[in-house]
Amino acid sequence: MSTRPITITVEEDFHDYVQQQVEQGRVRSVSAYFNEAVARRIETERRADAAWRAAVEKAQQNPEAVARARRRARKAQEILSAR
Repeated sequence: MSTRPITITVEEDFHDYVQQQVEQGRVRSVSAYFNEAVARRIETERRADAAWRAAVEKAQQNPEAVARARRRARKAQEILSAR
């Protein structure tokens, strides 16, 4: 995978912690730490999206669940419109 240099601003506590991890040999570099953190976040979001899609597909197979969801959506819209 290719890399691209970027500049980010992080809270000082985060930087100190990551730098400590590097100094202790727990990670190769600050960049490696952030790359690993971003990769984990991406994977978590992809799994959550897949779980959500699976739940929606399952619910769509149940006409009663679809009707219930539509009623709830209408009620939510009414509540939001009243504000």
